[in-house]
Amino acid sequence: MQEMGLFEAMYTQRQITRFKPDPVPREAIDKVIEAATKAPSGGNNQPWHFFAITDKELISKIGAIYGELWLGARGAQPQPGESSAYQAARYLANHMHEVPAMVLICADHSQAPGYTPGEPMERGRYGSSIWLAAQNLFLAARALGLGTRLTTTHIRREQEIKDMLGMPEYVETMALTPLGYLRGRFGPTDRRPVSEVSSYNRWGSQG
Repeated sequence: MQEMGLFEAMYTQRQITRFKPDPVPREAIDKVIEAATKAPSGGNNQPWHFFAITDKELISKIGAIYGELWLGARGAQPQPGESSAYQAARYLANHMHEVPAMVLICADHSQAPGYTPGEPMERGRYGSSIWLAAQNLFLAARALGLGTRLTTTHIRREQEIKDMLGMPEYVETMALTPLGYLRGRFGPTDRRPVSEVSSYNRWGSQG
């Protein structure tokens, strides 16, 4: 698999909404998940679980749930003056059921010190570790020419999805990303300049 340098991956990473139907090789999925596991975590607890979904029937069902939720919240038709970002998100909502692969990025609460089976989850407890792992996954995907997108819309019907996938009660699904080869191109990305979002030694100073 052809790879690229870290900074090129970071500087050209985009949120992808349009995917080719081409299947994603198992080797590539394993590689991006392995990269995710190399992230730092609080106390080196590694409280993550990455649930890859490649079965077309499961993708279709989860994609349909995603679409119903997103379009139910934003409306089935574009809103007047809808931004290009929301237009792209709307496209994905209408086509999530067609993506070649998905990854549910999860927190495994059974990894908590002193965990007792059946105890309620403290949602978001592991966010500071999980989001680092998610970014590793996204950058590794970019390096392999694969697109990703951070979404959380599914959480409103999380239990339904967990039941569908046989996931235990101590797992929190924190994000869902499609994974595939994109239609279109990667970066460069359009971001505010560093001088507008950073300070040195005193707020607002670049000195």
